[in-house]
Parts: sequence; C-alpha cells; structure tokens
Amino acid sequence: MASIRYPIVFVLLALCGCRAASVARSVPVSDPDVIRSRSDVGPSSEDLSPVVVRSSDPRSEADPAVIQSVSAESPNTSAAMADGGGETQTGKRLQLLETVSLALAQNPDLVALRQTDRVGAATYGVASTYPFNPFVQVQATPYQDIPGAGSGTTAHYVLLMQRIQLAHQQQHREDAALSSLNSIRWNIHQAELQAASLTAQLYFTVLYQRGLLEVAQASQSNNQQLLEAINKRFEGGDASAADVATVRVDTRSTQQQLRLAEANYQTALRNLRRHLGVPIDSPQEYAGDIRQIRWQLPSQAANGSEWASGTDQSSVTNKAWVASWAASRPDVLAAHANIDVARANWRLASADRVPDLQAGPYYARGPEGGTFVGFRAEMNLPIINSGKPLENQRAAEFGQQSTVWQQTQVRAELEAQAAFERYELAYRALAEENADEPEELPRELQSLERQFRAGEVDVVRIIQARTSILQNQRARLDLLNELAQSAALLVGATGMPIELLIAD
Repeated sequence: MASIRYPIVFVLLALCGCRAASVARSVPVSDPDVIRSRSDVGPSSEDLSPVVVRSSDPRSEADPAVIQSVSAESPNTSAAMADGGGETQTGKRLQLLETVSLALAQNPDLVALRQTDRVGAATYGVASTYPFNPFVQVQATPYQDIPGAGSGTTAHYVLLMQRIQLAHQQQHREDAALSSLNSIRWNIHQAELQAASLTAQLYFTVLYQRGLLEVAQASQSNNQQLLEAINKRFEGGDASAADVATVRVDTRSTQQQLRLAEANYQTALRNLRRHLGVPIDSPQEYAGDIRQIRWQLPSQAANGSEWASGTDQSSVTNKAWVASWAASRPDVLAAHANIDVARANWRLASADRVPDLQAGPYYARGPEGGTFVGFRAEMNLPIINSGKPLENQRAAEFGQQSTVWQQTQVRAELEAQAAFERYELAYRALAEENADEPEELPRELQSLERQFRAGEVDVVRIIQARTSILQNQRARLDLLNELAQSAALLVGATGMPIELLIAD
C-alpha cells in the first residue's frame, strides 16, 4: 500500500501545479501587450467587471505589481487628474460653461417651466382663430288647428345666424395673446438667467470647498510628519514630552478640520448635483481651481461697442453701463410685455362696447302655404350696460402694469449697481494683494523645518509659523470665493455673460 500511496501523492501534486499554472495564464491583464491591445479597442464589460473591483480595493491580497498593471491608462493619468485635467473613469470633468449648459438642459424647474411656452403658443392659436361659428334654428309645426287652412300643411322655418364683430376685437385678442406669449418667454429667459447664476455660485462653492480641503490635507500631512519627527527626537532625548503633547494635540485638531472640510466639500457637490438635476451620488467630477481663475473688471470702451479690462472708467460711465445691462434684463422685458398685454386688453374692452351683430338668412313656410325668404339681424342695445366699467378696469390695469415695469427697471438698476460695486470691491481687494499663492508650504516654513530637524529652533515656532501660513491661505481662498460669488451674482443681476468677467 505504501508503494502505491507515494505515486498517487506525486500525481496529485503534479495536477495541482498544472492547475495553478493554468490559472496564472488565465489572467491576461498582467501582460502589458494584452493591456495595450485592450486600450486600443476599448474594454468590454467582461474584462472590466472582475478587474476594477479587485484593483480598487487597497486591502486586496493580490500582488501590487498585478494591481498596477490592470489599468489601461498611462502612468501619468492619476497625476493629471489630481491637477484638474484629463478625464475620469466616469466621463469628462466639467468646466464652468459646461456645467451651466448642463443646468440649463436638465434643471427640473426649468424643464417644467418651459412647458408654459407650449401653453402660451396654444393660447395664441386660439386667439388667432376667428369665431366663425354660425348657428341654425329649425322650427316645424306638423299640426295646426287653424280654420280655413288646408289639411296636410306644415308650418316651419329655418334660420342661419352668424356673429359679426364690428370693432376689430379679433385683432386685439391676437395682440393680447401674442404679448402674453412674449411675457412667458421672457420669464423663461429670466429663470434661465437665475439658474445660470445659481449654477455658477454652486460651481464656485465646490471649487472653494475643494481648495479648503486641499489646505486641510496639506496641514494634516505636515503635522503628521512633524509628529513623527518629534517622536524620533523624543526617543533620542532631544525633545520634551510637552513638545510631543503639543504636536499631538495640533495633529488631532487638523484631523478634525480635515473631516469638516471633507463634509463641506461633499455637501457642496450634492447641492450642485441636485441643482443640475443629476443623481446625488453621481460620480461626475468638476474641473477647475478657484486659485487659477483670472478675473477682470469689465468696462465700456469709448465707442460703446467693445469691452476692455481696466479701472480708469469714471463712476458715471460705470453707472450708465450697468443701467444699460439692467434695462435689458429678462424680467424687465417681461414686465414691459405685460404692459402690451394690458394695453391690448384695454383696447379689447373699448371695442366690446360696440355690440356684435348677429345676422343671417332665413326661410319660412306659413300655415296658409305661403313661403318667405328673407334676412334677419340682431344686436344688443348698450343702454343699461355700456361696457364702460370694464373699460375703466382695463385702463387701471394698464396703469398698474406701467408702474410695475418702471419699478422693476428701477429695482433692476439698483440690484445691478450693488452687484457691480460688490464685484469691483472684491476685484480691487484681490488686485491689491501682491502675495503669490504658493502651491506648497512657503520657503520660510521649509527653512524653519530644516532648522527644527537640526535642533536649532523649537517646535512652538514651527506650529506658530504653520498656523499663520494656513490662516493666510484660508483668507486668500475666502477672498477668491467672495470674488467668484460676486461675479456669479453680477451675472444674475445684469444678465451679462460671465465670459466678460473671466480673462482668457
């Protein structure tokens, strides 16, 4: 039995070795040539489904070299994504104008509001249809008890009538419906303008929160390195326990700030996605860096047809320029369209004071056998109800809409001027700041850290310097966010394109 048992064991071991080799050959994603061929033709669902799950988990027990080679992207793709460029696995990273376009196309409120255009167009179609609807009356008397009348005779008549408008009411109804449709469309444009402005605000908020998150991450990373360095010095006897405790407390504080920054960033993303009408958990990313946007102060050139960037324009010129934008705001034009509606209704009420005429031919046959063919007309007598009260009401409505338009224009000018002054103030405040924003910690702090490692300075000076620098970075981000938010509000208050505020 022993002589038979050993050969069986060897055979089983050989089979296990063959099976392991076949499994290793069944994972072609580790082969660079296979990966390159898959990246050319596009991955299939069968190729990606088991690979992505395995490679995305950092706790996977697979070989790190195999995990690194499953991606069909170049080695620099991750770095490009971190810098705000390239495309994610879920699609292109949206820029500002692309995000605004997506909001105009998918915002739920806008999608619902645009349906009112169809209703207004249908209303105009009804108003433009002349009320040509004649009516007919037929009366027959098959039995009559009239002395002297012949037997078998039947008295009957047929009357055909049509209402005729004598004061051109049809034209006034068309004017009112067309003006109402114009008002509906301007209101839709106003809603689109506000949606674009709100989209820009939410987009800039995402960039601002992302900047705060990056600052918090840098602070946490540097505090972690400082904690490791101070622990090594404490173990070597070059640092006190108080220094270690101070750095540990500061590290915990930055950890909490990092968690808060991450929560605020996710909240900003959810608010933007909700406004765009996309799922809250959408993996779509948004490109851009609020610290890299170049802003400019728009001003009207001397010829009035070009736009330039500068601060040498007078206050009167700026006010006139802002007022010209405010006068063409969609809500102001919608209010002016409402004046046209009220004017058309007023004219219609005046025309209705002229009674309509009902006229048409008739045919009758009397009980004596006589036949009658003639013409019949009817008209109301405007004696008791002359239509003057309704005309007075329409005239009052016309005056009301005129006042509403004037006050809407005044309000638009005030809002536009306030928004422009806020943007100008933020722009000048940023222009006066000459400090360049560093991508990493400043050289002074790096010099202090080198001195700390050499034992020349204590940890308290490091913490103070780092805290001061982080506060300056947050203050700069706050200033940039104020400028971005004021730019978005200026777009909503004036209706100007945001391209006038962002330099190429």
